[in-house]
Amino acid sequence: MPYYPIFLDLNNQKVLVVGGGEVAERKIKNLLMYGCQIYMISPDLTPRLSQLVAKGKIHHISHELLGKVMDDAFMVIAATDNPEVNKQVASQAKERGLLVNSVDQPGDCNFIMPSVVKRGDLQIAISTAGKSPALAKKIRKEMDSVFGPEYGPLAELLGLLRIQILSKGQPASKNTLIFQKLVDSDLLELIKEGNINGVRTTLKSILGEGYPIDDIVNQVVTVQVPTPVPTRNRARHPRTTPPPLT
Repeated sequence: MPYYPIFLDLNNQKVLVVGGGEVAERKIKNLLMYGCQIYMISPDLTPRLSQLVAKGKIHHISHELLGKVMDDAFMVIAATDNPEVNKQVASQAKERGLLVNSVDQPGDCNFIMPSVVKRGDLQIAISTAGKSPALAKKIRKEMDSVFGPEYGPLAELLGLLRIQILSKGQPASKNTLIFQKLVDSDLLELIKEGNINGVRTTLKSILGEGYPIDDIVNQVVTVQVPTPVPTRNRARHPRTTPPPLT
């Protein structure tokens, strides 16, 4: 049975991560981008996770609080290097009706995490339904070169324009035509080139008068389009396992 693709709002939601090694670190690093409250259980932590705890970015709690925290959690991630511990964590989460992901154990999950290309609010998720994470990663790397950093400001710009266009109370058919003209225009290339005046000119030619074009453009494309950061080899840390669950 195929997985149903979905995007979740994790802002202010409580997420429990069991594990404090390299895998847990990667999961937590990703979760931090989405505004959730992260609680972590592990006897030992990687240096990076210890820094996040010291800065108050995540909460490091004792194993004895597992049940209490899980009772209030929205999502649970089992990320230890012990498959049996992960299985126990997943089982307890499922009993509570929670979303649960057990690393490298799709049979214990009720959701899986895709490989993602992220450019601001634009996110492209790639999944093989757990059959080949390596293939999903390969496709993501290929898409990284296709969708450059300019797509982030473009998505932000189109989102602000959409609010303005819909506020005019025009027929849906007219709005659809305008939206299509915007995405088919040269806005992407102009943003990539840093041609702010060109962006303004294109918008005025499509929208006409009555829109705060200068204000919107100044909010978005005056910010320098970021240069992609090359992937570096991550320093490896031993994965750690909490004590067996009781």
